[in-house]
Amino acid sequence: MKKKPVFLALSLILMAAPFTGCSVGGSYSTEVPDASAQPRPVILTMFSFGEGLSEQLHDMAEKYHALHPEVTIETELISNEYDSVLKTKLNSGDVPDIFMTQGYATNRTYKDIVVELTGEPFLEQIEESALKAAELDGKIYGVPLSIQSYGFIYNKRVFAAAGIASLPETYSELEQAAKRIKAKGITPFANSFKEWWVLKHIASQTLAAEEGNYEQTAQEISEGTKTFKDLPLFGRTFNMIDLMVKYGSDKPLETDYGTGLALVAQGKAAMVHNGNWAEGDMLKANPTAELGFFPEPVGDDPSKARLMVDSSVLLRISDSSKHIKEAKQFLDYIVADYIKHYGWHGEVPVVKGGAVPGGQLAAETIRYIKKGKTYPWVQGYWPDGFDTQLGALFQEYVAHAKSKDEVLEDLTKAWVKLVRAANM
Repeated sequence: MKKKPVFLALSLILMAAPFTGCSVGGSYSTEVPDASAQPRPVILTMFSFGEGLSEQLHDMAEKYHALHPEVTIETELISNEYDSVLKTKLNSGDVPDIFMTQGYATNRTYKDIVVELTGEPFLEQIEESALKAAELDGKIYGVPLSIQSYGFIYNKRVFAAAGIASLPETYSELEQAAKRIKAKGITPFANSFKEWWVLKHIASQTLAAEEGNYEQTAQEISEGTKTFKDLPLFGRTFNMIDLMVKYGSDKPLETDYGTGLALVAQGKAAMVHNGNWAEGDMLKANPTAELGFFPEPVGDDPSKARLMVDSSVLLRISDSSKHIKEAKQFLDYIVADYIKHYGWHGEVPVVKGGAVPGGQLAAETIRYIKKGKTYPWVQGYWPDGFDTQLGALFQEYVAHAKSKDEVLEDLTKAWVKLVRAANM
């Protein structure tokens, strides 16, 4: 995969403040400190990823500024090549005080360079199920921010105009829906395959459908007793991609995140594979868009169609930070005050009693959770760096540069190589 230019959305938010606030019984204290104490200025750096997250980071910073006018928070957000840039920072010594990563398997990757948070009072505000993504050997190494979900986002008006009365749950039903939509002169799929992670999400759905013990499956691939060719449902990923390309927009490998979302929001395309975080950007393209969610089908078994839902995005504190105490207090504010009252990026809250989001896709996510039709984000069990290689290999498949068998073989090789490198 070609290296994409790194897009930096760098916001330097000047705030000064004594970190005196803390959560007591789930309520953040706003007690004004004694002016004679003359608290020392503190600079906290926070490094994060997330399409469409910039506005919320600014909003959070402004609200924190109202409480703490003496702290400077430098927030850096990038939308491409995040893992590579983070590794460069960590290896060069330019380590942010707080940084964002995925959870599960990456806890082992970062546990020796981040602060263990086990026993911190603000963690009591987080749903126990959400903390699983941050747990390793009974200890907590990060703070989950929200429950995220992904699958197919569709334009309800387009579906209604095409006479699609029920959402597709199988490949054959999805193709029939695509044919109906195409007959109306509308592109069925807006394929944002320029973004490698979209292909990762498509593939992770079929891998989740394998079910069983995900951690054990990952271990078997690592040990060489199982390969990706031994996972029949995962192999259906190629069928899904073929179907999407057949009924999709032109030049899928040149279509980026924003373009794909806009096409669906404006009714120029019917569906896009993406997550609940995309709603804000879609409403910018069309404020009156009526959006829905449905799980990616896996073959012709409707029971395998479940929404991908997890709380796998974490904030971690670097153990080399000079301001660990202050960083903990900032996370305390995020959990006990900000997320609880304002939510996170329009997503389902991980905080007990958190604000229920008003977004269309968040409501759809809650509906699937209540129905029990969800899968966890199985990429949490993948070796560090595998997701980008998987995305790149599927991009080569879309470009007809590699066959299905070649991609499956290369996926196994890449996985084993990354595991061996991590164990050296």
